[in-house]
Amino acid sequence: MHISFSTNVGGGSWSLQECTTWTKENYFDAIRPNNNGLFEPSQIIQSGGEEVKKILDETDIYLAALTAHSNLLDDDTEKRENARNTLMQSIEAAHVLEIPVIVTYAGSPVSWHFYGQFSSEPGNPGDRSVELVERFKEMWTPVVSFAEEKGVRLALDCAVRMGNIACNPEMWERILDAVPSDALGLSCDPSHWLWMGILPAEDAIRMFSGKWYYADVKDCEISPRMLFRQGIIGNWWWQYRVPGRGQLNWGTIIGALLESDYDYVLCVENEDRGAPGLDGFALGCKHLRQFLPNTEFTS
Repeated sequence: MHISFSTNVGGGSWSLQECTTWTKENYFDAIRPNNNGLFEPSQIIQSGGEEVKKILDETDIYLAALTAHSNLLDDDTEKRENARNTLMQSIEAAHVLEIPVIVTYAGSPVSWHFYGQFSSEPGNPGDRSVELVERFKEMWTPVVSFAEEKGVRLALDCAVRMGNIACNPEMWERILDAVPSDALGLSCDPSHWLWMGILPAEDAIRMFSGKWYYADVKDCEISPRMLFRQGIIGNWWWQYRVPGRGQLNWGTIIGALLESDYDYVLCVENEDRGAPGLDGFALGCKHLRQFLPNTEFTS
C-alpha cells in the first residue's frame, strides 16, 4: 500500500518538477492531480502527455489517480451533458497517461445542499432519490462503458458537501446496482462518516468489500461542546483534520481496507485549518506510514 496526495499542478500552481521533488523528499509515492492546469484533458489527449511522461520517467513518482469532479445530475440538461463530455475526456486523458483510476462524484441537482429533507418518510416531495438514481443510470451508463473500454476505473467520492447523492451506504448500494460494472466503484474517505454518524467506519468499509477503488483520506474531529451549542445544523462542531489529528483509528481503518481487498493507495487530503499547506500533507503521510506493512520511512 502506497501513499499519495491530491494537488493542482501547473496553470498557476507549482510545476510538475517542483511537485515531484517535494513528493519524494517527503516520503510520498505518488500524486493525484486535478484535471486542470498541466493535466487539462484536451491538452493531454492532443499532446499524448509527452511532457508529463518525460518528467515522471525521471523520478520514482507515479500518478495514482486523476481528479475529475463533474456533475452529471444537474437539472440543466446542457450543463449535465457538458459535464459528461468533460468526464469522458478525463477518462481518455487518464488512458493516455496510464492512470488507472478517476476520482469523481455521482452528482446532484442541488449543488452544495442535501438532496432530501430531515425526518421525512421515503417518497415525500423533497425526496428525489428515486428520480436521481434513474438519472444516474441514464447519464452514467455510457460513461462507465467508455471507462471499461479504456481500462480505467471510476471511484465515486463519498462526500455529502457537494449535495452528492452517493454519500451513504444506502445510496452506494442503489447507484452501484443501477450501473453494475467492474469499472464503477467507490473512493473511501471515512472523515465524512464520523460527523454523519456512519460508524464504525470499519463496518462501512467491510460492507463494500471489493468496491473500494481509491482511498482519499482525511481525519475528522468532533467537539461535543459545540455540538451541544449548535445541534447538527451548525457548522463548527466538526472539522476536517489530516490523518493523525482527528478521532479516527487509522490502524483499524487500514486493516479493514486490506481485509476488503484494497491494497492500492492512501491519498492524503488536507482541509485542516490547524495544519494548512504542504506541512499538513507531510504530517498526514508520516502518521499513516506507521500502519503500513513492508514500508520504509526515515524520520
